[in-house]
Amino acid sequence: MSRISAIAALSLLVLTGARAADSETSPEAAATLVIYNRQDQASTALAKYYAGQRHIPEAQLVGLSCSKEEEISRGEYLATIEKPLREKFSDAGWWKISLDADGHRYVQTTAIRFVALIRGVPMKIRPEEQKPSPSGTADTPPSSPAEVLLRHSEASVDSELAALFMMAPDIAGPLANPYYRRFAHIMDIAPGRGPLLVCRLDGPSDAVVRRMIDSSIAAEKSGLWGWAYLDARGVKDPAYIEGDEWITRAGDLMRRHGIPVISDYAPETFPEGFPIRDAAIYYGWYAANVEGPFVRPDFLFSPGAIAVHLHSFSATTIRDPKVAWAGPLLAHGAAATLGNVYEPYLSLTVNFDILQDRLMNGLNLAEASYAATRGLSWMNVVLGDPLYRPYASWNSLDSDGPPNLWQRYRDIVLQAGDPVAAAGKLRKLAADAHSSMPLEALGQAQGAAQQFDAALQTLSDAAGMEKSDTIRFRIALEQIELLRRAARIDAALEKISDALAAFKSDDQQVTLGKLVLILKPPAPPKSDTK
Repeated sequence: MSRISAIAALSLLVLTGARAADSETSPEAAATLVIYNRQDQASTALAKYYAGQRHIPEAQLVGLSCSKEEEISRGEYLATIEKPLREKFSDAGWWKISLDADGHRYVQTTAIRFVALIRGVPMKIRPEEQKPSPSGTADTPPSSPAEVLLRHSEASVDSELAALFMMAPDIAGPLANPYYRRFAHIMDIAPGRGPLLVCRLDGPSDAVVRRMIDSSIAAEKSGLWGWAYLDARGVKDPAYIEGDEWITRAGDLMRRHGIPVISDYAPETFPEGFPIRDAAIYYGWYAANVEGPFVRPDFLFSPGAIAVHLHSFSATTIRDPKVAWAGPLLAHGAAATLGNVYEPYLSLTVNFDILQDRLMNGLNLAEASYAATRGLSWMNVVLGDPLYRPYASWNSLDSDGPPNLWQRYRDIVLQAGDPVAAAGKLRKLAADAHSSMPLEALGQAQGAAQQFDAALQTLSDAAGMEKSDTIRFRIALEQIELLRRAARIDAALEKISDALAAFKSDDQQVTLGKLVLILKPPAPPKSDTK
């Protein structure tokens, strides 16, 4: 049995069992700890709400007396968060600690594998004075990349707690995550060989957190259907190219799994006027603060959406709906996101293709996120319900009527192996459903395969049958992007000229005008010197 079919089969059993006893505590819920700030009434209420929705035993709600601030000192973290939790694990009998042959302590067994930190619990441990270099003083320049990492004492609270089972005394630098790239449910792994999977139900407001909880549970039942929007950068620099590779590989995986994908490969992020509709997935990089379509007041993700923008400080705060990325994405309806509280360095951020692969094959948000992250005791945070399985309905035996268009698209692609191989059936689906979606997705897949002429024709066919001015404008932008990728700049400019005549709204005109300046920048002013 392949790893995909094995995980899918196991997920089906988990889901079927959960639905057979919907009000009972599932094995994962029984292994989940909910941590809140007892000095914050709203934090207490959110903890009880989440535990009730997931049927987590009341004995596994733990209140801490800690700061309400997002950022605390290392001493505060140790005294008010880590120490009380270690004591609680021992007093409640949640773990058994033994000694190995060398006398080192390790967690032999544990009843807890997941943690949900609730809004009100601090998120960041601020940096302290630099540790002295092994070869000199704190002022000595680091002699290697590894030593650079060891100079960092700052971290996220979440990632420090994720390393709780590792019994590591050193606080500086990242620890290797033994769960990285694993393809197994965490409860099948010995606690000493896996992290404590810590996620955070947090955001700009209590209402946002409640929506994150509700939309995750709803999406598990109805399905996470919609587009995946991928915003790569066309990077060639070897130092940064892996970020683009993660995004493009995630796109390849989603296309083969029957998720329609819209990809942008330009150095710029999606422009503000780019119409993002039915957004189930968003992966992009690299802007410091939220921009593009996501700043529009009327923009909303689909319920249950997972949206991540890779940036070194994407989660420097999550309390402000307009600063960085994590908070704004959640404020605009995403159910889950991942981010960094301080500089993590690219290789220690989330690997998008592993994240998406594990989610599509049945792992929950906590498992997929930690499988996609190299380090612990570092800068990373996972925001969302740790038990959320966005694709649970893929393996459900229940059916509430005929499949929707997204499901029909997926079934056709899975039978063929990929959208390009399914071209004929996707064209028929578009005609039968009177929808441009299958053709737009096919054109995007052809473009990803660098079949530019075929992609341009398919997108032209999609535009020809589409009645929505907004979607036709998006298709025109996709055609311009394809011409740009094919280095056919004159043709791209001609397409922009046609679009300027066809699309008259202020947003559309501004978006197209900016593209002209990108593709044909004005000549620099002549010097007056003689």
